[in-house]
Amino acid sequence: MLTRRDKSEMVAELRAVIREEIAAVRADLTALEHRVDALDAEHLQNTHRQQAADLATTRQGNLLLDLRRQVEDLDNRGRRNNIRIRGLPEAEGELPHELLTGLFSHLMGEAAPDDFGIERAHRALRAPRRDGLPRDLICALASFPLKEELMKAARSRPDLHYMDAPVALYHDLSQTTLDTRRALRPLTHLLQERRIPYKWGFPFSLQARVGNMWHVLQWPNDVPRFLRNAGLPHIAIPNWILGGPPARAVGPEEAAHNLHPDPELPRRRGGPNGPEELRLPVEPWWRSPGGCQIRQDSHRTSASKWRDFWLPGCEVGASLTRVCTVVDSAIKKLAAWRRACS
Repeated sequence: MLTRRDKSEMVAELRAVIREEIAAVRADLTALEHRVDALDAEHLQNTHRQQAADLATTRQGNLLLDLRRQVEDLDNRGRRNNIRIRGLPEAEGELPHELLTGLFSHLMGEAAPDDFGIERAHRALRAPRRDGLPRDLICALASFPLKEELMKAARSRPDLHYMDAPVALYHDLSQTTLDTRRALRPLTHLLQERRIPYKWGFPFSLQARVGNMWHVLQWPNDVPRFLRNAGLPHIAIPNWILGGPPARAVGPEEAAHNLHPDPELPRRRGGPNGPEELRLPVEPWWRSPGGCQIRQDSHRTSASKWRDFWLPGCEVGASLTRVCTVVDSAIKKLAAWRRACS
């Protein structure tokens, strides 16, 4: 039969074992908490890096859009003295300079100068058309005022014919500008139907006058606002910058907003969001002794779920299992002692 001394020794031994195991569990949980805090700091740092990368990507996208507009504008400026003539019959061995001189003299009549100053002239640089229609004839004039006089005369004669063929004169524009205008053709047709005057701008823009106000469209994301201000119904306009279906692009106002330093990003040495990153003084979890692997989505969990965490070198799960075994054994011994005492 158990004596009082035996009972006291058993209880003291049980308390010591439980205290020792709980101390080990607390140490393991403390180490786990430190490593989870390190993971939090590393995740925050990675978030800041991702935000900085997103901001840099947005800036680069805006710069590319600006460069695209500048290149397109330079291309069009280099073609300012060019005229594209459509409809002139094409023949083998033709002399473009003589053909254009005759056309321009026919167009201007008595006001035609002795020399039109044609610097270069050639057919469009592509294979002859299969439908038999003549390729466009492109010429470069030395005088821009003379080119404007020719275009003005051509606008006054929309039914111009030369060599028994209808002829039309156009400004020579870059392929990018032509593709953009082609994408906006449904909008220009709608403006013509509503008898709303409009004009093209350089660098590229579509300007329409409604009442006494001019409304300007420059970017794909300006289309909804442009339609609303002009009182036009919604129509689908393809994205002429990215291609394909209507999509959102970054306009000048949003570009300026995106270029503003983000106050949520970490401050860096050398100015806001500068080249040198301000690093957090934390040690990555993979460099800490033992490592850490978390099997739950969130580390903010109750004590009953600590057994779902596993640390190599810090067997928290095994410690909890051992504590539960010891406590269960102690409960059984206490139950047996109570039965013996009764």
